[in-house]
Amino acid sequence: MLNIDYLASHNALHKVVASQKMALSFIGLFIVTLFRNNILSVWTLLFMSSVIIFYAKIPWKSYVSLLIAPIGFVLAGGIAIVISITLSQSVPAHTLWHSSLFGIQFFILPSDLLRAITLFFTAISATSCLYFLILTTPMYEISPVLARLKVPTIIIELMELMYRFIFLFLQTITQLYTAQHARLGYRTYRSSFQSLSLLISALFRSIFVRYQALSYAMAARNIEQFIIPQAFSPTKYWDFKLTLIAVVYLIIGFLFIL
Repeated sequence: MLNIDYLASHNALHKVVASQKMALSFIGLFIVTLFRNNILSVWTLLFMSSVIIFYAKIPWKSYVSLLIAPIGFVLAGGIAIVISITLSQSVPAHTLWHSSLFGIQFFILPSDLLRAITLFFTAISATSCLYFLILTTPMYEISPVLARLKVPTIIIELMELMYRFIFLFLQTITQLYTAQHARLGYRTYRSSFQSLSLLISALFRSIFVRYQALSYAMAARNIEQFIIPQAFSPTKYWDFKLTLIAVVYLIIGFLFIL
């Protein structure tokens, strides 16, 4: 299992202030979603991937593995956009491809293909911007920045809880499945359904027990919220080299737009 939290805490940019990395990530995300330019999106994808792999020193195999899932989702959505279906026997004259099956007409229009390509590059480049932030900055460093930006505390705490319990959820599933598999729990269809139901019930019970333990630990330390005060955070620095890289990205990006 990819340990994103470990990568976020052990990379070449872990000593850089979170606000600088968040600014670069959100600027790239804002630009690609606002302009929806294919060349700009490809440039953003290459730029963010290069920064993640070569500057932040994130293993390229881990980064590529993380990109596979969103690429699969976007391709699946793109197929639904590209292929048009009609029960009528007449199709538009300017189709790129046309076929019929059991009286149903399938065809591809140039405008739909162009829209799917734009959607693909925009979505993947936006994902690379978010991955830059996720893989270089732990969640506990992002929360104080959001608090300074006046984001409601309840939203930040929900984000913290979801982030924490996602990894806890995956870890618990892995442990329970390994234990059941070692006891020949998935040998037949009947034992598979039985083992799956036991896994789900044990998973929810484990999550609630851990949440209760976390609540008791916070109450014992007189902690009322998950946001770590700035005084307890380690000292970070502003990386001027990363700033120069961001300026180069913006200059070249706007050249593509103009």
